[in-house]
Amino acid sequence: MKKSSNRSRQRGAFAVELAFVMVALCAIFLFTTDLSQKLLLRSQLDRTSFALVNILKERIRYYSEVVDDERVARYPLNQSDSRDMQILAARMLGVPQNKVAIQLDAMINMVPQASFTSPHFEQLHCQPLKPISQQKDLVPVEGGKIFPLYQVTLCAEPENWFLPFFGEKDGVTTITSTSVIPGR
Repeated sequence: MKKSSNRSRQRGAFAVELAFVMVALCAIFLFTTDLSQKLLLRSQLDRTSFALVNILKERIRYYSEVVDDERVARYPLNQSDSRDMQILAARMLGVPQNKVAIQLDAMINMVPQASFTSPHFEQLHCQPLKPISQQKDLVPVEGGKIFPLYQVTLCAEPENWFLPFFGEKDGVTTITSTSVIPGR
C-alpha cells in the first residue's frame, strides 16, 4: 500500500523536471545561436575592413593624379575617400549606407592625419582597437622613404538573442574590427 501513496505524491514530477530541462535546453540553444551570430558578424567585419584598407593602400593605382604626364599619388585621405569606403562597406556587409560605422585613419611621414568618421560610428561610441598614433612601429622605412600607414575600423551592434531571454533589455554589444596596412 505504501507504494501507491508514493506514486500519488510523485505525480507531476516528470512534467516539472521536463520544464526545467526544456528551459535549460532553450537557454543553451539561444546562447550558442547568439554566439555564432556574433562570430559570423566579426568575421564579416574583419573581411570587410581588410578589403577596404587594401583599397586605400593602393594610392598610386586608385588615388593618383596626372601632373606633367606623370602619375602622382595622393597619400592623405579626404572626405570623398570616406564616403567611397562607406558605400563599399555597405555593399559588402549588406546593410544600408547610413548604418555603416566606419573610421579611416592615416599616418603619413610618421604624423597621424585627421580621422574620417561616419555618424553611426560616433553613435555607437566605437574606438579603434589601437589608435594609429600608437602604430608607428608598423611603418616601413626603405632607403630613407617613409611609407604611409592606413587603418580602417568598422563597428556593428548585433542583435542579442540570449539576454532578452532572461529579461535583460539593456545589454548592448558592439563588435569592432580594425585592419592596418602600409601604403605604396
